[in-house]
Amino acid sequence: MKSSIIYTLKVCLATLVVSVPVTMAIGFGYIGLIMLVKPQNYVFSFKLPFTHLFIFIAIVASAITINHHLKEKQGHKRFINDRPIAHSIVLFLLYLLVSGAMHFASFDYLLFSYVPMFFTAYVFSRIFSSQKSNSLIA
Repeated sequence: MKSSIIYTLKVCLATLVVSVPVTMAIGFGYIGLIMLVKPQNYVFSFKLPFTHLFIFIAIVASAITINHHLKEKQGHKRFINDRPIAHSIVLFLLYLLVSGAMHFASFDYLLFSYVPMFFTAYVFSRIFSSQKSNSLIA
């Protein structure tokens, strides 16, 4: 159980630290591309509220913990499709829908505000899971 807690902390802390700079870099890069083209009457904004980031991190942590619990304690081989990050993304999008945060948001706002956060969580879950499997071999 200790290894699953360490894995969860690694994924959540890395996502927390990296997702904001990645979101800002991608957003400013997109704004720079828009300025090159200079379309008329085009307004673009993006933001990543820290409350949404912390809620997503909490959902990721709970999904990874439930996944490990079902594997180790209950003996289930697979938790639906064994992808806690995918479940976290779906639950977070449902949260955004229910809370009304997606009510007047455009597609590019959602794309540039939340997809980098999802992508960093997925990448770090893969990086740290491969490190966990390599450390068990050695």
